[in-house]
Parts: sequence; C-alpha cells; structure tokens
Amino acid sequence: MGAFKGFDDLVEAALASARLSGPRRIAVCAAEDESTILALESARKMGLARPVLIGEKAAILSTMASSGIDPGQYAIHDVSGQDEKAAEAVRLVRAGEADALMKGMIPTSTFLHPIFRHEGGLLTGGFISHVGVLEVVGMDRLILQTDGGLNIKPDFEMKKGLIVNAVFVARLLGIARPKVALLCATEKVHPKMPSTVEARDLTLWAKEGVDDADVDGPMALDIAVSPEAAMSKGVSGPVAGRADILVGDDIEVSNVLYKALRYFAGAKGAGIVVGAACPVVLASRSDPPEEKINSIALATLYAGHIKDAGYVVKKGNRG
Repeated sequence: MGAFKGFDDLVEAALASARLSGPRRIAVCAAEDESTILALESARKMGLARPVLIGEKAAILSTMASSGIDPGQYAIHDVSGQDEKAAEAVRLVRAGEADALMKGMIPTSTFLHPIFRHEGGLLTGGFISHVGVLEVVGMDRLILQTDGGLNIKPDFEMKKGLIVNAVFVARLLGIARPKVALLCATEKVHPKMPSTVEARDLTLWAKEGVDDADVDGPMALDIAVSPEAAMSKGVSGPVAGRADILVGDDIEVSNVLYKALRYFAGAKGAGIVVGAACPVVLASRSDPPEEKINSIALATLYAGHIKDAGYVVKKGNRG
C-alpha cells in the first residue's frame, strides 16, 4: 500500500488487519463518557474493535441509552473508584482479555499509574513515549510528532527512545524510511542553546544507532517541512523539507505544536503511547469521536504487531 497519505488509509489498513485476524479487544478505562462511547460504537460497527468497558455500569448504561446504543453488544466490567478502574484495565491486559487500553473519563496520571508499576504493570523494559499523528491540510503525508503527552523534559538518552518509538509508529503507517527532524529554533548549533547541541549529538548518534531512518538536527520547523524554506536557506540532506517525524525538545514544544496544528490549521489527529506491553490510547475528552476512531485504528495495527512479535511483560522503566 505504501505510505499512508491520510487517516482514511490508516483506517482501511486497520480494517484489513481486523478482517484477517479479527477485531482487537480495546479495554476502555472509565467508559462513562459519551464521546468515547460514540467512537467505540462506530469502531465496533465497522468491525475494527471489540470494546470492553470498565466503569460504573449504571452510568455507562445511562450514557448508552441516551445515545441509542445497544449495551448487549458490549462486555461491561462494573467498577467504582478511579484507581480501581485503572487497575482493572491493566489486569485485563495481563490476563490476556484485552489487546489495547484506552483512556476514558479519568485523569491521565491515574490511568497511567498502574501501567508503570514494576510489579503487576505493563512494563516491557523498553522506553515508553507518546507519538501524535496529524493529517495536515496541504501536506502530502501524515506528520508524526513526539512527545507531547508523556515525557516532560527528556534527556539525551530519553530522546533516543523518542526517536526509536516514533520511527516504529511511522513504519506502522507504511513509511519505509522515516525522516526525523530534531526541532529547535534554528538550524545552527549555538552553545547558549543546549537543545541545538543535543540535536547535533543525537544526529551523530543516529548515524550508527538508527539504521532504518534518516535523522537530522538541529532543524527549525520551516526547514523541516518546507522544501522551499530549506532551499532558500541553503539547507540540504534527506530530511530537510521532507520530515515525517518532528521531535520536540520538551513536552511543551510538542504539545503546543500538536494543538496549534489541530486548532489553528484544522488538522485531524490521533495518538498512541508506545513501549508498554500493549498500545495505549490517551484520548482527550475534547477529541471528537472521529479522531478517537483514528487512534483506535492505530492501536489495532500496533496490537497486531505486538501479537506477531510475541512481546512479554517484564520489569523495566521509562528511561
């Protein structure tokens, strides 16, 4: 199929996978949210996912009734208490009763806490990070960015993990050799701007440490995504003007970039947490149902890869 041009390609690929292997089981933590329920119902009807709902059953049934959804098509685990809901979601994955997790109406920190437990969590020993995916008007490809949702101030070693995880997601999206731009305010290395020095060093590391992608930095945003800007500023190389992945220096850069493209440029979005024993969808309550479907589709492709690779849960940490 080649590189996906937009989310329609992603959903079609996920549906093709579901037709071959069956829809993946998505355990939804604190599923009392109408937007999430609507997205899950659409995904279920499409044959994309088999939702498993975790939360207060009476509230879930009330939400489904007001949306005209038949609860008979759903497995519902009646659980009260936010900590208890999060723990039950992780238990289902560890018991082999779910293939992916999805955040509902629950604080992100509460939802993630049991995933990161050294005993009874979903650690694999790999680095864990968030990757956002954007379909931007006027772009001929999907744009990935990291990390706008999980790692606050990644250090040099953590940024290696960000790059590796984002490249993995890009390859799920059909990008054979992803181009990774290490974003800074300038393409010049400046000793008073530590991010530029670190970007240069990561670029040097990637020449030996990343054999399935091109990595370059420091790189300003315009040079990373605009061939015209790169040409006018005399910047060349495989990444300049053609970046698939944008790596921010910290969570603020990446979070603002993602939301700016969503709200100012009308981009469509999706997101996934990479590196745990299963895909984890960190959907925001403000995300419309169609965008949650994009994330569910990405999670189902990822879940299929994990199953094929035979990943196991073991002790580990985020760094």
